[in-house]
Amino acid sequence: MSGIARILAERGYKVSGSDLKQSKYLDLLNDYSVDIYLGHHKKNIKGADLIVKTSAVPDGNIELEEARKKGLKIIKRAEMLAYLMKDKKTIAVAGTHGKTTTTAMLASIFKKAGKDPAVMVGGLIEEIKGNVADGSGEYFITEADESDGSFLYFDPEILILNNLELDHPDYYRDIGEFKTIFKRFADKNDKKAYLLYNKDDIYLNEITKNRKRTISFSVEKNNNADYNINNIKFSNKESIFDIYKGDDFFTQIELSVPGIYNIYNAAAALTAADKAGVDIEYIKDALRSFSGVGRRFELRGKLLNGMVDIIDDYAHHPTEIKSLLKAVKNMDYKKVTAVFQPHRYSRTHKFLDEFTKSFSDADIVYLTDIFSASENRTEKISMHNFASKIELNSNTSCIYDANFDNIAEKILEDITEGELVITIGAGDVNNICNLLLNNRR
Repeated sequence: MSGIARILAERGYKVSGSDLKQSKYLDLLNDYSVDIYLGHHKKNIKGADLIVKTSAVPDGNIELEEARKKGLKIIKRAEMLAYLMKDKKTIAVAGTHGKTTTTAMLASIFKKAGKDPAVMVGGLIEEIKGNVADGSGEYFITEADESDGSFLYFDPEILILNNLELDHPDYYRDIGEFKTIFKRFADKNDKKAYLLYNKDDIYLNEITKNRKRTISFSVEKNNNADYNINNIKFSNKESIFDIYKGDDFFTQIELSVPGIYNIYNAAAALTAADKAGVDIEYIKDALRSFSGVGRRFELRGKLLNGMVDIIDDYAHHPTEIKSLLKAVKNMDYKKVTAVFQPHRYSRTHKFLDEFTKSFSDADIVYLTDIFSASENRTEKISMHNFASKIELNSNTSCIYDANFDNIAEKILEDITEGELVITIGAGDVNNICNLLLNNRR
């Protein structure tokens, strides 16, 4: 929403908006003529001709109710985003995992190639000094958010389908419904868009079956994709791998962000950039220098005279957490301490068993209360039982504590050289990084 506000302000629109509390995303708007209100009140919409809402705001919100009384048009975030990119060639990145990082990698590649893209991304990236850029080039690179189905407003020229796994159980009943919305997105863009997809994903193979304008990428051996990843070598937080077009060697990529999941993200970005005609040397240079996205394995600081890393990561789905901690296992840390804050009651309830099996590569886990994300508490979840099941199913120590200060104090008491402390979750668990660093040893 902050990115949309910024682009509208840059294009000369009068923009105002409200949020529940101050954040780094609101700070990004300080240099623009945007009126920002903390807290929601009907007077906040005075003078507005159009209301843009995010699905995170409930329909009963006082500002939306006032807008309806005034007869103002209310549109979803994705509708406004579709309007902003209507005169551009759009590359849309969709999938359950990796949308933000793949979008950021693409933005970095296009910037390196001097193509000055417009970009909308769900995190902060160094290459554009924020989460949005309204470039003058021909391309608009954006995430396509499936959380409420609103990505159906998009009409991309290149559609990336990174992976497909059930998420957002507050909106989708089961994997069948989730697959259906992705299939509708693919069907809607079948004649116009090139569908770039991960051939290692069983559901995406179903969705893209019998389509002519598809380009596939794969990390698994013998999958016979259009772009194949081979000869992967991991070295701490980095990796090197070869790309083949079919059976023919194409190039070697050096990646400076960790994990097999980031190799998939890089493969998707490379495939899209190559399809768009970007020179391979720009692609290689951009991926080599790509340092990641805010809250995606973000180094927040160090303790014990630089001997302990404090990392924050946005992972909030069981598969993401498993992949993250598996990547960490390949690094040189002597001990891994994870602090996990579940995100949304509905997601925690739906994937409770899967979450309890996601921490086997951590030596100790601190579990804290669920971050509601404005969701009403409808599920009864015992956090003490949750912690016990993590211990049982992940074969690791797990301590439940609702108090961030207590967790930080306990970590600082027990911390040892060569350790990694990693906060995990899409809520405010990253505040524990601040507590650790402000009271560092």
